[in-house]
Amino acid sequence: MNLSEYYNTVMELSHGIVVTLDEGGRIIHGNSRFEALSGYEIGSIAGRDWFELCVDAKRVDMSRETFAGIVEAGTLAFMKGSLMARDGRKVYIDWNMKPLFDSHHSLVSVLCVGQDVTAHVLRQHELLHEHGRLVALNKELSCLHAMNRIVSNMDSELPDILREILAIIPPSFQHPESTGVRLLLDGEVLISGKFAPDASCRLEQEVVVQRVKRGHLSVSLSGSAEDGTAYAFLPTESELLGALAKHVGWIIAKREALSTKRNLERQLQHADRLAKIGQFAAGVAHELNEPLANILGFAQLAEQTPGLPAQAMKDLDSIIKAALHSREVIKKLMIFGRQVPLRKTLIDLNQVIRDSLYFIEMSASRGKVEVRMNLAEGLPTIMADPQHLKQVIVNLVVNGIHAMPGGGVLTIETLSFKDDVYLLVSDSGVGMTPEVMRQIFNPFFTTKDVDQGTGLGLAVVHGIVHAHGGVIEVESEPGRGTRFEITFPCGGSVREMNPAIDDK
Repeated sequence: MNLSEYYNTVMELSHGIVVTLDEGGRIIHGNSRFEALSGYEIGSIAGRDWFELCVDAKRVDMSRETFAGIVEAGTLAFMKGSLMARDGRKVYIDWNMKPLFDSHHSLVSVLCVGQDVTAHVLRQHELLHEHGRLVALNKELSCLHAMNRIVSNMDSELPDILREILAIIPPSFQHPESTGVRLLLDGEVLISGKFAPDASCRLEQEVVVQRVKRGHLSVSLSGSAEDGTAYAFLPTESELLGALAKHVGWIIAKREALSTKRNLERQLQHADRLAKIGQFAAGVAHELNEPLANILGFAQLAEQTPGLPAQAMKDLDSIIKAALHSREVIKKLMIFGRQVPLRKTLIDLNQVIRDSLYFIEMSASRGKVEVRMNLAEGLPTIMADPQHLKQVIVNLVVNGIHAMPGGGVLTIETLSFKDDVYLLVSDSGVGMTPEVMRQIFNPFFTTKDVDQGTGLGLAVVHGIVHAHGGVIEVESEPGRGTRFEITFPCGGSVREMNPAIDDK
């Protein structure tokens, strides 16, 4: 057996993949195991560049550099690598390489003996993927647990709750330091972490509340690993964002339902409180009405007595004025307690406004208040008690004048939309704080001095508006004035006057 046959026999008896390369990395020889694994016949690829033919294009430069280092060192070396088969498969191989020299210390070839570890590597990849999935699942559970802890106390405002939730989302992802989250809800935007709207790596999920799309929950990822590879989301992280978006939608629905429930409870409590105060006020008014009428009547009779001293006349006049003022207060109490029956008829709201302002124009001019009217033409008629509506207009206008002690502009507007008529009264006065606004319709609440107001004006307005099936809303800000908006229904007004129309 010559040396060549001996060499080939040794290569074939090897239990691994055997390839020999020259100093430049060109293929010299390979055994049958290499041919079977790679799909190449050694005779057809002898002399070809190993790195261009059998190495992953992304790792060619690094593999060449490693090979050159092994050749230069001239010692046995170990290297993890891979082999690109003819059919495109990637085979993972652990290589042992040894440069071979002749007696003159000239390089003959580099002997490469490899072991196929593809099954082992793929198993490792599966385990790493499973580990990543379990880590992501653990993060998801931790995040959802933290969310539940946050929403266990629903007393905070919804934006504050959502900010807390967004803060715990980035740590739930693989690269929290490079992850940012944004919540777009009803046009409002909340952001946590390093959110990059123009990032190429982004995930987005719709936020659905009670089957209504209200916005989006988005996550961005920027940055790269040490080898320069850009960060990317794991498949499990897309699932995580979907779960988080659903949970956020559920939290919003729960918080809004709780808010609605509390508002309804407050309205019921307020209505109950007003009803009780109204009953009490009406009872007091009835009890005071008769003795007050006697006081007024006897004072007016006494005033007619001839020869009364001037001081007595002055005192009687003060008694009469006080009694008349008290009668007005009692009238307001009875209106508030709905003891004065409504006498509804079809009316023109614009005309009622003109009639009402006739009595208070002098008071407005004395207070250097300019009254501007913008009354819509062709305003539909409404079913209402004209005297009660005059009380509403006078109370709102007087309230506005008092809110402008240094003068200003009072604007009265009317308009209609669909089946409603609107009355708007606004001033450029001192405005109100939110604390005051919450109490202005409570009976006997007033910001005026004790001798300057009863605190019944707006309570009476509120009662009259609701008795007419209307709605009153107020907007105000300290230093920027106040605006009252009253809505009266006009649909069906004619039918109330003529029920027979429904029968036609």
